Amino acid sequence: MGNALEFIKGVDKLHAFYTEHVRMLAHAYDLTDEEAARVLDNYDFRNVARSILRPPRVDVMDDTFKQQ
Repeated sequence: MGNALEFIKGVDKLHAFYTEHVRMLAHAYDLTDEEAARVLDNYDFRNVARSILRPPRVDVMDDTFKQQ
């Protein structure tokens, strides 16, 4: 069970970073989080569409994560 839990923790962190990269990409195209979520939902990217509407869970610019 320990490996499975560590796997889930890793997937959770990866998803959080992916979500923040999608958010930054949306902002680069001058889309609000809400506009980007609507576009993503229209193209069946529902998980990330929901996730970018929540507060950020990671700081993609924070180097301390790389040391963990």
